[in-house]
Amino acid sequence: MDPGVLSAISALTGTAIGAMSSLGSTWMTTTSQARAAKLAAERDKREGLYGRFMDQLAKLYAAGLKQVGVDYEHLSDAYALAGRIALYASPEVNEAAKAAMRFIVDLATGPVRSDAEMRELMDRPDADIIGAFANACRQELAGLR
Repeated sequence: MDPGVLSAISALTGTAIGAMSSLGSTWMTTTSQARAAKLAAERDKREGLYGRFMDQLAKLYAAGLKQVGVDYEHLSDAYALAGRIALYASPEVNEAAKAAMRFIVDLATGPVRSDAEMRELMDRPDADIIGAFANACRQELAGLR
């Protein structure tokens, strides 16, 4: 074979391989960046949703300690958020949200508590429903990194 033709074929083959390598590298980088952006957006969406739910839980918790009966306005907001949590969250987070709602309703339908009883309630691990929900959320969100 003519050395000039062989040299041209080698140059063209090297150029094609280089172009395919560059294309593959660009595709992998773009795919990786798109996945990272999607995960970040999902994490941000869930953090906002979980934060709003915890805000509602805190209002309901405080109301349930000092008054008899359920604050239906805040309860309906919390149930709406719990429904959205059920759409997106892991089973562990969803169960923590349900447990928190049950605790809040039980608390609100119970007797009015004295300041001393409220203080005692703060020391009961089973009464830290917002903390339990936050822990489940933290574990889930760590998996979205």
